[in-house]
Amino acid sequence: MLGKLMKYEWKATWKLLIPLNLFIVVMSILAYVTVQLDFFSSDSDLVQMTGMLLIMTYVLSMFVISVVTVIYLIYRFYTSVYGEEGYLLHTLPVDKPHFIVSKAVVSVLWIILNLFLIYLSVLFLISTQERFVETLTEGFEFYMDAVNNYNKVSAFEVVMTLIASFFALLARVLKITACVSLGQLSSNHKVLSAIGFYYAIYVVQRMFTLLYYMIQTLILKASDYAYYGYAGSSWEFTLLSSLIYSVIFYFLTWYMMDRKLNLD
Repeated sequence: MLGKLMKYEWKATWKLLIPLNLFIVVMSILAYVTVQLDFFSSDSDLVQMTGMLLIMTYVLSMFVISVVTVIYLIYRFYTSVYGEEGYLLHTLPVDKPHFIVSKAVVSVLWIILNLFLIYLSVLFLISTQERFVETLTEGFEFYMDAVNNYNKVSAFEVVMTLIASFFALLARVLKITACVSLGQLSSNHKVLSAIGFYYAIYVVQRMFTLLYYMIQTLILKASDYAYYGYAGSSWEFTLLSSLIYSVIFYFLTWYMMDRKLNLD
């Protein structure tokens, strides 16, 4: 059932998100050509202006596509659960836990794909600048040497950091689904209510994070550990907090959909 729901959700979202991600590829090629042809060294003001316009469009498009992807996924969840599609959805013999997980996981995969393409796009563009690549490589090597000197990084830690990052993104997606669901408690201002819940939860999360680091600092000082020697080992906190938040936000989403459903 979960696999079928994910397949359906993927098909329902790809018609917009695939073209958006392909646009990243197109803009990357245009920006690359602009740099390779060295528009900015031309004697023509028109050519220089065209090159500047293309680069500005490239940077702006990366930002806009990221924002539009997130907004569309939020809109998709809202309309399919609490909009007109929701009337049909909640009459189907579909388990709500499977529905929530399928939407959250597909949203996470789309966001990862979007970020990955943007990352590759930036690498593709800066590969034209040898000095920049050398500086970037030297800086990365310096960072890795510093980390290895104070806190040995193993392949296990790299894998766990990636896993922690995935669940951190999943927790953020589930937080949005929970806020959208909590926003349905308001009869007249559901969107504003959802935004209010989002910022209220954000403040609470920041308070818990600050409390954690305060306790961690006190423990490190009491045990005479060098703080900079422990700073690199943060995947444990990220993974644990993300799992806890994911469970909480998942439960809130499920509870609102199952017990407090409001489609008015």
